[in-house]
Amino acid sequence: MKLRLAFATIVVISFSPSAAWAAKSNIEYLAGLPDAKLNLAATIAGNLVGVMKKCPALRLNEDGKAMIAVPVLLYDGIDKHLTSNPPKFKRAVRTYERAFAMAAQRGDNCQTEKARYPKLYR
Repeated sequence: MKLRLAFATIVVISFSPSAAWAAKSNIEYLAGLPDAKLNLAATIAGNLVGVMKKCPALRLNEDGKAMIAVPVLLYDGIDKHLTSNPPKFKRAVRTYERAFAMAAQRGDNCQTEKARYPKLYR
């Protein structure tokens, strides 16, 4: 039993820095994007999250799951001071929140929502 605990501890310690490094590099990638592309990614992510809340039967593919990570990276970049350009991230967060609110309030059915971004759903 102690051997399992020691092995689990070693695995957690060895993967923790790599996960932190991956998040930091993804935040740096987003910070390097032009404002228009970052706002487009935030809009798509807001639409996806809003639709997933409204239509839980829809399933995302790998690209859709990657888009869901955008708001997490935006919030982490601001909250943990990981970005060199906080105003840019704050504008993108506002874009994400606006798109989420609009998607959650739309009266379209799930098939119409799926037709908006067909390559992001299964």
